[in-house]
Amino acid sequence: MGHLLCFQVILSNGERLWPASIFPAQEENAALIDLLTVRQCVERDGEVSISVIAYDAQGERLQGHTRVYAQNELSIIQGPIPSYPPNGISVNEVFGLSEAARLWGIEGGGATIRKALERGEFSPSEIRKSDGILLVTFSGMQRRYNAMMKNQWMEIHTYFVQEGAILEEPESEYHQGSSMESLSTIARRHRKAAEV
Repeated sequence: MGHLLCFQVILSNGERLWPASIFPAQEENAALIDLLTVRQCVERDGEVSISVIAYDAQGERLQGHTRVYAQNELSIIQGPIPSYPPNGISVNEVFGLSEAARLWGIEGGGATIRKALERGEFSPSEIRKSDGILLVTFSGMQRRYNAMMKNQWMEIHTYFVQEGAILEEPESEYHQGSSMESLSTIARRHRKAAEV
């Protein structure tokens, strides 16, 4: 099963861009493929071009959108993260609603996902009923809630734009005891802010 590597971008206004490809603002034909290069580009140029696929309220794919974002418009950039296409998925990329809610850390459990389904926030290719059990795909959860499961939040490389720092791996106990606010604390704060 193939996948693409994309970035998840959280803007300063709380909007989430997923799946996003990032380019230098002046060279929109050379995608940036790692977080360190993204950081260098943002800090050097003060802006980046972000291309993202947009979806309507029913989860149907719209045209891709590309826009230049200034550094102060960006809150966090995470990735690269595998983006799974909605077609041709394996059995390991399908979850019961309660399991999906637990894995993504969604308040209200499977009932929250069920309500999103009732509001038409999933496409027919992302959710279905099997012998009375509702199932949701990995790609549907990535699109609707978050590109990462809750337990992956500290494992994915994250660039905190306003703090000017990259969290590349869990910090050692030595760093956690420092007087400066630790990156893991910043990551937890941003994770709580990004939760649905």
